[in-house]
Amino acid sequence: MTAEKNDAFNESWTAMTAQALHVQQALVTSLLRPFGSSPLAGTPSATATAMNWHDAAIGVLRRGMAPVHRRAVANAKRLARTKLR
Repeated sequence: MTAEKNDAFNESWTAMTAQALHVQQALVTSLLRPFGSSPLAGTPSATATAMNWHDAAIGVLRRGMAPVHRRAVANAKRLARTKLR
């Protein structure tokens, strides 16, 4: 059981790292976008920026919890099939 937990942690950590790198790349792109557009293009509001940050954080957490959830559900199904003595 310890090996399963370690594997789930490693998968979770890898998924969260990949998602965080993706979010960081999107952040840098969004920060550099105003330099390449016209001055009349407008910028996103503070509320929209805050929502983007919130969605990014939730996305990282969701990616991190997916392997743990998948393993927990598989274990619950496996244990439900076993007969009690």
